[in-house]
Amino acid sequence: MNTSTKTRPRVTTGVGRLVRRLEIERRRWTRHEHPVVPTERAWRAGVAEGLRLAQIAIRKGV
Repeated sequence: MNTSTKTRPRVTTGVGRLVRRLEIERRRWTRHEHPVVPTERAWRAGVAEGLRLAQIAIRKGV
């Protein structure tokens, strides 16, 4: 009998990986360590919102 066990977790591929990557990018865009001007803050919020909407569309399969 040949049994093998994997000690490493499975590498995720496809939609799950893409959604997780978008979440990481969204968090990076919403975080700001230094004071920013209001226009940059609004621009960053827009980018983060676009990434959030992309995640939703991917999950729904659009």
